[in-house]
Amino acid sequence: MKVGTITFHFVNNFGGALQAYALQKTIADECRTEVEIIDYRNWFIRFTDTVRLFPITTNKKEFRSGLKTMKQRLRRVRRMKKFIRSKCKLTRLYSSGLALRANVPDCDKFVCGSDQIWNPFLTCGLAQPYFLGFVKDMNKKIAYAPSFGSNKMLAIQAKKIKKYLNDFNAVSVREHDGAVLVKMLTGKDAVQLIDPAFLLKKEDWDAISVKPRIKGRYILLYIMQRDDNVYHYAKKIKEKLGIQLVEISRYGYKPDFVDVSLIDIGPGEFIGLFQNADYICTNSYHGLIFSLIFEKEFCQIPCKKFYLRINNLLKLLRINTSEVLNEGESLSARYNKQAVRETISAEREKAVRYLKRNILEEG
Repeated sequence: MKVGTITFHFVNNFGGALQAYALQKTIADECRTEVEIIDYRNWFIRFTDTVRLFPITTNKKEFRSGLKTMKQRLRRVRRMKKFIRSKCKLTRLYSSGLALRANVPDCDKFVCGSDQIWNPFLTCGLAQPYFLGFVKDMNKKIAYAPSFGSNKMLAIQAKKIKKYLNDFNAVSVREHDGAVLVKMLTGKDAVQLIDPAFLLKKEDWDAISVKPRIKGRYILLYIMQRDDNVYHYAKKIKEKLGIQLVEISRYGYKPDFVDVSLIDIGPGEFIGLFQNADYICTNSYHGLIFSLIFEKEFCQIPCKKFYLRINNLLKLLRINTSEVLNEGESLSARYNKQAVRETISAEREKAVRYLKRNILEEG
């Protein structure tokens, strides 16, 4: 048996690359089957990734830093590509949905997900390949925890989603709001499943991590959406803990209180930085996920865009957001690690059962 997965895999984004790797590895290990990532590269994702190579910011210092660090950021992109090519098995390249429909990969089952592949904002309208539109047999079509990114859809988008999802054998989503949307549009009960990154245990991530070349203890700062509030909290945390502050930086802009700014790193180094940090300050969804996988103390600041997925995850794991986000509590925020560990374990088992049931059993 062979399974084909389709997601945002070839992207200049740590979370995208790592969740794609995690889902492929989980299906291969748990279902004992061959798995290939369908190497479909959506035109708009490729366009936005190219645009993001240039510094898009209103902060003049950050803009100048972005121009100076262009070579380093290009090396980071090459590291991302090298990771996917070396750690994942890919099909031939498909640069368009038309090419994919003309030469459908020879697979027994197809799994779309996870990440925000059903978010029309990210793909400049709904991208049919991410709804497995190139697969004719509905019994082969499985959705593993895709995200809509929002619970608001235009009428024309809702109509298309209804049509696409009615042609699935099994539908799961990543957020509760996504399950509500699927129910409203199709009448189907979509299963809520965790992000693929959670499907791998700490020891699985340890196997691909690269130890950071940083001496001494450190606070890790990882910002997905630029927000001065994150810097505000990070500075306070540094003052309280009295250890160095290391930032995974997009453009290389380095405020005075940041001790180390890292640009040219790949997914392995990214994992290693989370694994070895004493404390993490982030507004990123996958920053939150890896903080929890490695059971770190953290400060989670709301992201201005796409906060829905972060809020859903915090609720699922019963982490009180007021404790995490309240300024007076954030520097000593705690969560019940044992309880979170047990919830993640239960959700992992639930996800594996879903994959085995729908991949190994005949439709």
